[in-house]
Amino acid sequence: MISRDHARTSFWEHFTEELLSCWQRHEPGNVDRERYAGRSSIGTRARSKVRELASYFGFYRALALPYDQLREVLNVDGLGHAYGMLEDEKSRDLFIKVLAYRVLGNQHVRLPLNNEEYWKLRRSLDKYVEKRDATESPVLGALGLCNFNQMRLHIHPLAILHTFLLEQYRCARASIGVKPGDVVVDAGGCWGDTALYFARDAAQVYCFECTPSNLKIIKENLAMNPSFSGKIKVVQKALWNTSGEKLLFQEMGPGSRASSDGTGVEVETQSLDDFVAANSVERVDFIKMDIEGAEPKALMGAEKTIRKHRPQLGISIYHDVEHFASIPRWIADLNLGYRFYLDHFTIHAEETVLFARTDS
Repeated sequence: MISRDHARTSFWEHFTEELLSCWQRHEPGNVDRERYAGRSSIGTRARSKVRELASYFGFYRALALPYDQLREVLNVDGLGHAYGMLEDEKSRDLFIKVLAYRVLGNQHVRLPLNNEEYWKLRRSLDKYVEKRDATESPVLGALGLCNFNQMRLHIHPLAILHTFLLEQYRCARASIGVKPGDVVVDAGGCWGDTALYFARDAAQVYCFECTPSNLKIIKENLAMNPSFSGKIKVVQKALWNTSGEKLLFQEMGPGSRASSDGTGVEVETQSLDDFVAANSVERVDFIKMDIEGAEPKALMGAEKTIRKHRPQLGISIYHDVEHFASIPRWIADLNLGYRFYLDHFTIHAEETVLFARTDS
């Protein structure tokens, strides 16, 4: 790691350089048309956003753009410190590029994953589809029946890409990932694909999922894979900082989250610390969280577990730009010696994962 003052200066220097460089580029075809079918491209007003950043450092008179993506990034406290906590150059480079993408969009920023090898994997997805329109899911409509190495799942083919081919919850260069015999917490189980991925090696997977539509598909997928499903315990609750709360959740398939408008299905919360104590879980080796912005609350409810077991972590931070700074800061403030790495698993702004491990 680098010093806090140097990290802040280095981050803003590199971020400014990246924006100024990317603003001069045009990236035709730099869009995931299957993921964003029918949506207009993002990244308008690039010149104004770069000039506003330059004005932040005194190069230009400030422009009146109070609520755009750049101001959102500028207002995040601690980005420089989070940048400095990252262990390797690849993590720091991704940190800069993903934030630049969030500001300037696909017309100007091409993320590192957007290469021929990635598109070769994308073109291979059809071979895993046994049957299309096999079951229903909110938002996405019908899901296909896919087969990956004799593991059969009702799933969207892009989940095959992220979970099994790109291995979204493994950071090989940092030796972070589920190992044979591990006890794993899968927070945000969705359709059960990550739980089944973990169960190939893990001794036990605790899969937290709370919405009825996702639970229905998990049940179907576990039934089709009896050789792995015995290792998976599905906990039908929302992982949270406290237990026993009643929340309303919007059923949106993989995007299901706590409702902000007072509508949705009622679910009950569970803190990981309470679950571990109530079920006499003797150890936790790996925690994955992808829970649509609820990661900070779930981490707070897992503090005792993290302090005691020091598990490896794979935490999604892309749901809120504030999480790029606040989540690594919260983990670091535990003073357990965690080391941080970053990876990103799409050609757009989703699926940024913070990986962390201790040396003990």
